[in-house]
Amino acid sequence: MENKLLVQDILRLDIPEMVINKLNENSITKIGELCTQGKTELKNMGISMNDANKIEIELELMGLKLKNSL
Repeated sequence: MENKLLVQDILRLDIPEMVINKLNENSITKIGELCTQGKTELKNMGISMNDANKIEIELELMGLKLKNSL
């Protein structure tokens, strides 16, 4: 099931539209692409730590995680 989730669009995640836009600006459109990023990379894209934490929670609810997450 994980593989099917990885190819889904990040729009599926319950995160603010501003965050979706920043991810799109950085060519991240799929959940699998998002999972290759760590919180540091997200912060470097201009995403706040609070929003990075929201992303991390959304991914964890799907059984996925960000790079370098425990």
